[in-house]
Amino acid sequence: MRRQVVRNPFTILFLFYLIAFAGLFFYSIFAFPGYLAAFQWPFVWSNSFLLLMRYCIPLTVAALAVAYSLLPAGDTLRMHAGRQPFARVVGSHLTTVIALTVVYTVLMLGLYPIVQRNMHRFEPLTLEARSFLEKAEEAMAAGDRETALLNYQRYLGIDENNRKVMELVGDIQTEMISDRPGPQQEVERDLGSMRIKDLAGGREPRELLEMALEFYELEDYFSAHYYANLAYKLDPARRDAQRLAARAREMIASKDLNRLETEERQLFERKREGYEYFVNEQYFRAYHVFRELADEYPQDADVISYLEKSEQQLSETTFFLDEAAEIDTLPGSTDLLFVNQGQEDEREIVYIGKLAGIEAGVFCRDIEVMRFGPRGLLYHYHAEYGRMMDSAVNLHGIDRRVPDRQSVPRYLSGASRLRRESLPYMLPISPPLQQLPSLKAGRTGSAAADSSGFFTLWQLRRQIAGYGYMESFVSVEILSRLLLPFGFLVLSLLSVAAGWRFQARFSGRPHWILLVFMPLFPIVAIPITALYLHAQRILLAFVLLRLGFSISLIVLLVLQGFLLLTAMIVLAGQRAD
Repeated sequence: MRRQVVRNPFTILFLFYLIAFAGLFFYSIFAFPGYLAAFQWPFVWSNSFLLLMRYCIPLTVAALAVAYSLLPAGDTLRMHAGRQPFARVVGSHLTTVIALTVVYTVLMLGLYPIVQRNMHRFEPLTLEARSFLEKAEEAMAAGDRETALLNYQRYLGIDENNRKVMELVGDIQTEMISDRPGPQQEVERDLGSMRIKDLAGGREPRELLEMALEFYELEDYFSAHYYANLAYKLDPARRDAQRLAARAREMIASKDLNRLETEERQLFERKREGYEYFVNEQYFRAYHVFRELADEYPQDADVISYLEKSEQQLSETTFFLDEAAEIDTLPGSTDLLFVNQGQEDEREIVYIGKLAGIEAGVFCRDIEVMRFGPRGLLYHYHAEYGRMMDSAVNLHGIDRRVPDRQSVPRYLSGASRLRRESLPYMLPISPPLQQLPSLKAGRTGSAAADSSGFFTLWQLRRQIAGYGYMESFVSVEILSRLLLPFGFLVLSLLSVAAGWRFQARFSGRPHWILLVFMPLFPIVAIPITALYLHAQRILLAFVLLRLGFSISLIVLLVLQGFLLLTAMIVLAGQRAD
């Protein structure tokens, strides 16, 4: 038993980790702050991990001190290792301590910010979901079922497993369907607008004949003739298909032989209209012409081709509002505020309410811009949505279905000045896209720094002063993060030495006094490690403000080297007896 403990004191360390995580997990269950029920378990797991990482250093210090204080006494150790320095006895354990430091560094600098960002999304999504729910209830009270259905569906985009809201959506859809025209009228309208090629491929002769009969009964003799004739060509033995095709042909001849030509001529005219819009760079009008044609002729190669080309051209100058509205129910960065770099004598302040990405691109919501000059406010405008395009935000949104509906900036001041600009709907921005989530002001600023990756902060440090923020704020955060891995390693080595120095001298079971006070070790370690790290942060912040970031970084490395050397000397000075 003792030989196993000598070889692997880290069993106690991992036992401490396990017990601590279980306790923090239990605490997180009761600390759930009232977000949507769908966020409860993601919150519990995320919060447990964050708390474990936050208290990982004092927990490790206490666990290693306890583990090495419980090693067998000197007589037992000499029996297995002979009389030799303690550093040689625990030399193999140092590798494990260094490996733990590497793991801690990866988790703290890599995974911790990601989980922190995940935690920050719960509150805004909960507020948005409840806002959608309130709007839906107000719309239902006013008898506006379409608005209610839209907001209930947006709510389900966030809380997708809410059975109560799903039942409400089902009831509203049932009521709306019951108020629509009868199914026979719906079928007649749909079939009347179909082209022959819409349903042509991949069907058996029997299915084609059934379709031909349906079209014949609806007096669509062109479609009936096409499908009956196609069924006969696929299976010449189907004389019934041949007879139906002949009857349809007779009806066509008896009614209007020019109908098909007229329809094709109208299609050609509409194609030419859309093409003229396209070549004249009126892509918005061209898009809607080809959009309407695509609804009627979804298999027409020319229509589909120019619809895609029109949409591609529009995407360079506009965006679709239905795509931008998708970010309403998605997590993203909120309350972004920064100064836009421009002319020396002018300042432009930009606020973005929400930033999120979807498959169609990265979109913004609630954009507000104010520009000041030597004489005061130059202009002030607000835009509902925007789309990120390279180093600018496109503020011109259009509706796919309604040609007259579009979203453009609403000028609150200085509108006449903006209208004279060449691109009044494009907002150039200075920060790169990857740095935008870090530009939060007010009480959310520190949260943004915590949830930003280390390398993002490192790149942002040189440029953040130009965005209206203090460089020292980011520099202190970088130094604090670099301090943590060194603190973990140094304090772990000192705790190993302290545990052995104050080793409990027993030959059998540990003394009961040690067992009673063992749970207090982590509690005592928390203020000790906090004081150790906080004192160094104060020193580094002072050097940063007085001498700059480069000198403070050198001081950090020199100081940690000295502390690590001191810890190794203390550890090497311990004796096995």
